[in-house]
Amino acid sequence: MPALAVESAGKVRQKTRASTHNPCVFYALKAFFLHLAANKGNPDLQIVSFSGTDLESACGKTVLVGEACTLYVAWGKKTNTATDAYLFIMDDTVDDTGVATDTRATLPFPIAGNASVGATTPANNAGESILIFPDGIPMATGVTVASYTTGVGSTQSTAGDAPNGFLIVGT
Repeated sequence: MPALAVESAGKVRQKTRASTHNPCVFYALKAFFLHLAANKGNPDLQIVSFSGTDLESACGKTVLVGEACTLYVAWGKKTNTATDAYLFIMDDTVDDTGVATDTRATLPFPIAGNASVGATTPANNAGESILIFPDGIPMATGVTVASYTTGVGSTQSTAGDAPNGFLIVGT
Protein backbone atom coordinates (compact mmCIF):
# COMPACT_ATOMS: atom_id res chain seq x y z
CA MET A 1 0.00 0.00 0.00
CA PRO A 2 1.58 3.31 -1.04
CA ALA A 3 2.41 5.70 1.78
CA LEU A 4 2.13 9.45 1.56
CA ALA A 5 5.31 11.13 0.27
CA VAL A 6 4.66 14.87 0.22
CA GLU A 7 6.74 17.57 -1.43
CA SER A 8 6.38 21.31 -1.91
CA ALA A 9 3.20 22.61 -3.52
CA GLY A 10 5.36 24.29 -6.16
CA LYS A 11 6.80 20.96 -7.31
CA VAL A 12 3.34 19.40 -7.40
CA ARG A 13 2.10 22.36 -9.46
CA GLN A 14 4.90 21.82 -11.99
CA LYS A 15 3.95 18.15 -12.30
CA THR A 16 0.31 19.01 -13.04
CA ARG A 17 1.42 21.14 -16.00
CA ALA A 18 2.87 18.06 -17.69
CA SER A 19 -0.48 16.26 -17.51
CA THR A 20 -2.84 18.78 -19.06
CA HIS A 21 -2.67 21.59 -21.57
CA ASN A 22 -6.35 22.48 -21.31
CA PRO A 23 -6.56 26.22 -20.43
CA CYS A 24 -9.66 25.76 -18.26
CA VAL A 25 -7.94 23.08 -16.19
CA PHE A 26 -4.70 25.09 -16.09
CA TYR A 27 -6.41 28.20 -14.69
CA ALA A 28 -8.53 26.20 -12.24
CA LEU A 29 -5.36 24.61 -10.86
CA LYS A 30 -3.59 27.97 -10.83
CA ALA A 31 -6.41 29.44 -8.72
CA PHE A 32 -6.25 26.43 -6.41
CA PHE A 33 -2.49 26.76 -5.83
CA LEU A 34 -2.81 30.53 -5.31
CA HIS A 35 -5.53 29.86 -2.72
CA LEU A 36 -3.27 27.40 -0.90
CA ALA A 37 -0.40 29.88 -0.88
CA ALA A 38 -2.50 32.83 0.28
CA ASN A 39 -4.89 31.15 2.69
CA LYS A 40 -3.61 27.74 3.76
CA GLY A 41 0.09 28.26 4.44
CA ASN A 42 1.17 26.53 1.21
CA PRO A 43 1.05 22.95 2.59
CA ASP A 44 3.16 20.13 1.25
CA LEU A 45 1.27 17.90 -1.16
CA GLN A 46 1.58 14.74 -3.22
CA ILE A 47 0.42 14.11 -6.77
CA VAL A 48 -0.75 10.52 -7.17
CA SER A 49 -1.21 9.30 -10.75
CA PHE A 50 -3.48 6.52 -11.97
CA SER A 51 -4.32 4.98 -15.33
CA GLY A 52 -7.15 2.97 -16.78
CA THR A 53 -4.76 0.04 -16.96
CA ASP A 54 -4.06 0.36 -13.22
CA LEU A 55 -7.78 0.31 -12.51
CA GLU A 56 -8.49 -2.71 -14.68
CA SER A 57 -5.50 -4.75 -13.50
CA ALA A 58 -6.68 -4.27 -9.93
CA CYS A 59 -10.15 -5.63 -10.73
CA GLY A 60 -11.53 -2.15 -11.29
CA LYS A 61 -9.99 -0.43 -8.30
CA THR A 62 -6.62 0.51 -6.94
CA VAL A 63 -5.36 1.80 -3.60
CA LEU A 64 -3.53 5.07 -4.24
CA VAL A 65 -2.75 6.19 -0.70
CA GLY A 66 -2.50 3.77 2.21
CA GLU A 67 -2.92 6.19 5.10
CA ALA A 68 -5.06 9.09 6.29
CA CYS A 69 -4.79 12.18 4.11
CA THR A 70 -6.74 15.11 2.71
CA LEU A 71 -8.01 15.06 -0.87
CA TYR A 72 -7.75 18.41 -2.66
CA VAL A 73 -7.97 17.72 -6.41
CA ALA A 74 -9.12 14.94 -8.70
CA TRP A 75 -8.38 15.28 -12.42
CA GLY A 76 -8.79 12.83 -15.24
CA LYS A 77 -8.86 12.51 -18.99
CA LYS A 78 -10.85 9.88 -20.83
CA THR A 79 -9.50 8.74 -24.17
CA ASN A 80 -12.39 6.54 -25.31
CA THR A 81 -15.76 8.08 -26.16
CA ALA A 82 -17.81 4.91 -26.44
CA THR A 83 -18.75 4.34 -22.79
CA ASP A 84 -19.55 6.52 -19.79
CA ALA A 85 -17.03 6.38 -16.98
CA TYR A 86 -17.37 7.54 -13.40
CA LEU A 87 -14.28 7.68 -11.22
CA PHE A 88 -15.24 6.91 -7.62
CA ILE A 89 -12.85 8.18 -4.95
CA MET A 90 -13.29 6.22 -1.73
CA ASP A 91 -12.07 6.54 1.85
CA ASP A 92 -10.83 2.96 2.02
CA THR A 93 -7.52 1.09 1.87
CA VAL A 94 -8.77 -2.36 1.02
CA ASP A 95 -11.17 -2.41 -1.91
CA ASP A 96 -14.28 -0.91 -3.45
CA THR A 97 -16.86 -3.14 -1.75
CA GLY A 98 -18.11 -0.18 0.27
CA VAL A 99 -18.78 1.99 -2.78
CA ALA A 100 -22.18 3.00 -1.37
CA THR A 101 -20.77 4.08 2.01
CA ASP A 102 -17.09 4.90 1.40
CA THR A 103 -17.35 7.14 -1.68
CA ARG A 104 -16.34 10.73 -0.98
CA ALA A 105 -16.33 12.10 -4.54
CA THR A 106 -17.26 11.01 -8.06
CA LEU A 107 -15.70 12.45 -11.21
CA PRO A 108 -17.98 11.91 -14.25
CA PHE A 109 -16.89 11.34 -17.86
CA PRO A 110 -20.22 11.00 -19.72
CA ILE A 111 -20.71 10.30 -23.41
CA ALA A 112 -22.72 12.65 -25.61
CA GLY A 113 -26.44 12.88 -25.04
CA ASN A 114 -26.56 10.74 -21.90
CA ALA A 115 -30.00 11.53 -20.48
CA SER A 116 -28.87 10.82 -16.91
CA VAL A 117 -26.24 13.55 -17.18
CA GLY A 118 -27.99 15.95 -19.54
CA ALA A 119 -28.51 16.28 -23.25
CA THR A 120 -26.04 19.16 -23.42
CA THR A 121 -23.02 16.91 -22.93
CA PRO A 122 -20.65 17.65 -25.83
CA ALA A 123 -20.33 15.10 -28.62
CA ASN A 124 -17.38 12.71 -28.31
CA ASN A 125 -16.64 13.69 -24.74
CA ALA A 126 -13.22 12.16 -24.38
CA GLY A 127 -12.20 15.28 -22.55
CA GLU A 128 -11.06 16.20 -19.10
CA SER A 129 -12.90 16.55 -15.82
CA ILE A 130 -11.66 18.13 -12.62
CA LEU A 131 -12.91 18.44 -9.05
CA ILE A 132 -11.27 20.89 -6.67
CA PHE A 133 -11.88 20.97 -2.94
CA PRO A 134 -10.23 24.22 -1.71
CA ASP A 135 -10.35 23.15 1.94
CA GLY A 136 -9.86 19.46 1.19
CA ILE A 137 -11.88 16.37 2.06
CA PRO A 138 -10.52 14.30 4.94
CA MET A 139 -9.85 10.68 4.03
CA ALA A 140 -9.61 8.87 7.37
CA THR A 141 -8.09 5.59 6.18
CA GLY A 142 -6.62 6.27 2.72
CA VAL A 143 -7.70 6.55 -0.89
CA THR A 144 -8.96 3.87 -3.25
CA VAL A 145 -10.23 4.72 -6.73
CA ALA A 146 -12.45 2.70 -9.03
CA SER A 147 -13.98 3.36 -12.43
CA TYR A 148 -17.52 2.30 -13.27
CA THR A 149 -19.75 2.69 -16.32
CA THR A 150 -22.68 3.96 -14.23
CA GLY A 151 -23.06 6.73 -11.70
CA VAL A 152 -24.13 4.24 -9.04
CA GLY A 153 -21.01 2.10 -9.31
CA SER A 154 -22.46 -1.19 -10.50
CA THR A 155 -20.39 -2.18 -13.58
CA GLN A 156 -16.62 -1.78 -13.61
CA SER A 157 -14.95 0.00 -16.54
CA THR A 158 -12.40 -1.66 -18.78
CA ALA A 159 -8.95 -0.13 -19.13
CA GLY A 160 -9.91 1.46 -22.44
CA ASP A 161 -13.00 3.10 -20.98
CA ALA A 162 -11.53 4.23 -17.66
CA PRO A 163 -9.85 7.63 -17.30
CA ASN A 164 -6.18 8.37 -16.71
CA GLY A 165 -5.36 11.12 -14.25
CA PHE A 166 -4.14 12.21 -10.87
CA LEU A 167 -5.20 13.15 -7.37
CA ILE A 168 -3.57 15.84 -5.26
CA VAL A 169 -3.50 14.93 -1.58
CA GLY A 170 -1.87 16.31 1.53
CA THR A 171 -1.41 15.48 5.19
